[in-house]
Amino acid sequence: MPLPLDRVDLSQLDVLVIDDNKFIRLLLSDVLRSFAVGTVREASSADQALFKISQRRPDIILCDWMMAPLDGMALLKRIRRESGMQRIPIIMITGHATSEHVSEALGEGADSYIVKPFRPATLMEHILKIICRSQVEYL
Repeated sequence: MPLPLDRVDLSQLDVLVIDDNKFIRLLLSDVLRSFAVGTVREASSADQALFKISQRRPDIILCDWMMAPLDGMALLKRIRRESGMQRIPIIMITGHATSEHVSEALGEGADSYIVKPFRPATLMEHILKIICRSQVEYL
């Protein structure tokens, strides 16, 4: 049974939004703030994201696939190899809707996968899935 949204407290959550498109970053950040997420940080590139992660580990990463020069898949692989970063939940957000893309992302360690365009409720569902899974893992 899904959690009632009015009973979900995301005020302690730290989410890093990684997308090279400023409009998409701002849109995702606004949606997260509407969910009352406590800390929303943004990165416009993989390098900037790695720096921000090294400064403070986020609870969840939202990452676009199509970025340059280092794309989201390459960033996902790098995060999964780095000590201390392997367990950060990552939601890939992309226009790639094929089963091959979904399989590749999940096979490389993405925790979830959202296809653009999507509704805010879809993003909330994926965040809640990760939070519920994380709570079970750490009990």
